[in-house]
Amino acid sequence: MKHSLVVLVSLLVPAAAHADSLDANPNDPGRVTAVHKGVWEIDLGGLAVLTSDTENETSVTRLSTDFSGKLQYFIRDNISVGGALLADYENVGGGVSATTFGGAAEAVLHLRLGLGAFFRPGIGVGALFGTRQSQVGVGMLEEASQVGVVVRAQLPIAYFASRRFLLQAGPQFNFTAGNFTPNGGMATGFTRLAGGFAVAFGYAF
Repeated sequence: MKHSLVVLVSLLVPAAAHADSLDANPNDPGRVTAVHKGVWEIDLGGLAVLTSDTENETSVTRLSTDFSGKLQYFIRDNISVGGALLADYENVGGGVSATTFGGAAEAVLHLRLGLGAFFRPGIGVGALFGTRQSQVGVGMLEEASQVGVVVRAQLPIAYFASRRFLLQAGPQFNFTAGNFTPNGGMATGFTRLAGGFAVAFGYAF
């Protein structure tokens, strides 16, 4: 019985350790230099874009925000795939705003830069659903259902502050195409391109 337990532990421990490790180069002690197949990572981040246009002495301020919670899995060393939950708010000016929620499937390549840093280009495709509100009079709002397909391109640099915790920041571009339909009205198509500097916090396990 004792021998059987020893054999069982010896089989389980190496597998768990491999799936839980973030490889490190002996010449670069204490710094993560690669991420093994089998590692999971949770990321929380956001993107905010603020623009202000002035034409004929009239100013219009536009605000777009994107928040995401992502879970990714390393299918190969330094290559991960995963899913993200998305929350998006857009204020296009003129009393028009939209709030949508959805999700996206993503793939990320992790290219080592050294000293615990990685360049992590990624692409994601998903969908967003929600409502658009338009001010049609004083104290009067018209509501429409909105649906869209979103493509997210990310070019961040991630830094492993420790062997588990990481910080990430860099350019991100969101392209959304879809339509909104007022109650009893016709669908109207739209496209939107938002770009800015996104930041995220992650934990690998």
